[in-house]
Amino acid sequence: MKLTYSREGGLFPQIAQAEVESSDLPADLQKLAGTVLANPESYTSRSATRDMRDGYQYRLDLQEGSKNVSLAFDDLNIPDDVQPLIYFLQKRTGKP
Repeated sequence: MKLTYSREGGLFPQIAQAEVESSDLPADLQKLAGTVLANPESYTSRSATRDMRDGYQYRLDLQEGSKNVSLAFDDLNIPDDVQPLIYFLQKRTGKP
């Protein structure tokens, strides 16, 4: 499975991006990515706030075979159980 991550926004707007294969993730995050791909409706953002000052917007795309899932979050609505995956992917961008 391929994961594509991006974060935009912040006090000094910047874009951070990373693309990884699920095999590059720790075992617990591989399992989480599989769960998100299988049940994306459980992680769909209820209300992304695009006009949030100095906040970040996150995009997570998962692709395995012909199945594609795209999720969008902001600082206020990242599901708790997805936060470790977002944190890991953000570290892979090399940006703070």
